[in-house]
Amino acid sequence: MGDDIMVDKEILKKNIEDIMNRIEKACLRSGRNPSEVSLLGATKGVNVDTIKLANQLGLKIFGENRVQEFLPKFQVLPYLEWHFIGRLQTNKIKYIYDKVSLIHSIDSPQQIDELEKRCAKAGKACNVLIEINIGGEESKGGVSVEKVDDLIEKISNCSHIILKGFMTIPPIEDDDKKLRWYFRMMKEIFEKYKKLNYNNVKIEVLSMGMSNDFEVAIEEGATLVRIGTKIFGERPKK
Repeated sequence: MGDDIMVDKEILKKNIEDIMNRIEKACLRSGRNPSEVSLLGATKGVNVDTIKLANQLGLKIFGENRVQEFLPKFQVLPYLEWHFIGRLQTNKIKYIYDKVSLIHSIDSPQQIDELEKRCAKAGKACNVLIEINIGGEESKGGVSVEKVDDLIEKISNCSHIILKGFMTIPPIEDDDKKLRWYFRMMKEIFEKYKKLNYNNVKIEVLSMGMSNDFEVAIEEGATLVRIGTKIFGERPKK
């Protein structure tokens, strides 16, 4: 972990304040209350001292992409609110299910089975989001829109998994209109399932928008944005 990012306190403070201001403005532009949108700091490649500092400066939620990078950070900072935001292999669920308050990347029946098994054994509940591959990109995780029903039904038959909503990473678009269209589609899906009455389904989180597109995501209905680069700077190239 020697190459991890360390950010100067003043720069970090300015970056967090800047993002908070931009979130507020995006909310006001779209007639929303800024309290409706949560900010998650994506900490891939960021060291524990910087994460600790970001927390002292007001950042409350932190997200990790890789299990092997998350575990040593969790050991040092178990008191923070951690989310798992990366692609999750079924065989890695056992390492994180009891350490994170939300898993953003559920996209298969196998993950649900494994998670239910682990949680049942530990006698605890786990909050999850279904990741939707809104652009149908083969290189990305997430389930197609057509398969969302099946996963929701499966979760509704579990005793220890609570579905809190959806996450997406849309295709990279230079065209603002296309980008908006993806986010708008996600908002429609979110609203549709919010109205349905299933066991263990309490739809309230729409996790979409990252450093380059979070303002558009907020204008179209995101309730949680995942920001890495705009808070912590560029990751060192491997």
